[in-house]
Amino acid sequence: MTFIPIDRSRWDREEYFSYFSHEVPCLYSMTLNLDVTPVMKRKERPYPAMLYFLSVVENRHKRYRISFNEKGELGYYDVVHPSYTIFHKDDHTFSSLWTEYSETYDDFLAAYEADEARYGKVKGLFGKPDRPANLFPVSVIPWVPFQSLHLSFPKAPGNFFPMYTMGRLHRKRSHYYMPLALEVNHAVCDGYHAGRIFKEVQSLINGWR
Repeated sequence: MTFIPIDRSRWDREEYFSYFSHEVPCLYSMTLNLDVTPVMKRKERPYPAMLYFLSVVENRHKRYRISFNEKGELGYYDVVHPSYTIFHKDDHTFSSLWTEYSETYDDFLAAYEADEARYGKVKGLFGKPDRPANLFPVSVIPWVPFQSLHLSFPKAPGNFFPMYTMGRLHRKRSHYYMPLALEVNHAVCDGYHAGRIFKEVQSLINGWR
């Protein structure tokens, strides 16, 4: 993991970053139903598949990896990994695991399943220890095919990573859909950058046809 500081005196985003960080702090949400039919036709597990697609898009664009480091410097990580929730059916609690990003799906799936086997039954908020700073958050609400979801953060985190929530997989005629809610900080992401996430994730899914 490498943290690359941003030279804010020459950064073309500085005016927007300062405005939406201090004068008009703004986080916003949007939700889209993604067509995940190719994932289901391949008989893949949809949750790790979606974690992989989100990780690919996150690591394509440094904008989605912007954060403060422990010194308070603004910059971005060279790589980020998904931090995701798992549900414990016996007591209806959840835990957060994380898996290192791999460029190929097969490698990522193997790492995910290894983490699942080792830490999947560990109770508590953080099931897998040694959490690095370069984790982007993903949650899932598999019981609800929601049409909109908004998260509220009275105190903003020290990073500006997009936050994701997946909903219930549902079928309409011959297609399968999954709602994906996205929460971004306007300091680093405009509408174009938020929309690009949905577009590129759907494109990756379609590539499995």
